[in-house]
Amino acid sequence: MKKILLLLFCLTLSINVFCQWYIGLKAGPTFSNYKSKTPWKEVTNLGFTVGATAYKQVNTHIGYMVDLQYIQKGYYHKICNSISDKLKANYIEVPIIFDYTFIIPSLRNFKAHGNLGLYTAYWLSGKYVDKGIDGTGDTFDFKKNKASRFDVGPNAGGRIEYILKNGSLSLDLRYELGLLDMQKTNDNTNNTNRALIVGLTYYKFLK
Repeated sequence: MKKILLLLFCLTLSINVFCQWYIGLKAGPTFSNYKSKTPWKEVTNLGFTVGATAYKQVNTHIGYMVDLQYIQKGYYHKICNSISDKLKANYIEVPIIFDYTFIIPSLRNFKAHGNLGLYTAYWLSGKYVDKGIDGTGDTFDFKKNKASRFDVGPNAGGRIEYILKNGSLSLDLRYELGLLDMQKTNDNTNNTNRALIVGLTYYKFLK
């Protein structure tokens, strides 16, 4: 019994030593479009994301993070040089990500991370930005466009982390692929989100 208690004590102590919490802020550009193919030229829709993040390091290599972020997605179709159709869509998103750390012995203050997870999002608002069609833009009507406000899908990417005295800076690269049809159109296309997200994150170590 004493050996079992001693083993449990050592295990708890080791978890407390390794488990480290970091909180931070992140921001950066987003490059998005719908996955569905159209007869028009597809141009990358440029937006941005900003939010908060929490990261827990379980041991030397394993960790996970949870984000709460405002993010812009949508699509951009260029019909010709003078006519284009763009949707700017604003979401609140919660990614949950498994993080694996690669130690770089030759670079003392740097770490590389591989990320894999999933996200869920709620579509807050949207706006059409038309060029050369019938106006400069209209507020997106969810009911008229038979739109779904919820989205979910996998994400994958990585980050390079630079270690500071009581925290770190990370350059993130993440790709998200939505699984839900966001707009029920008459042409039976599957309008799912896809987005490439670049972020700069500052993490603060919680002692």
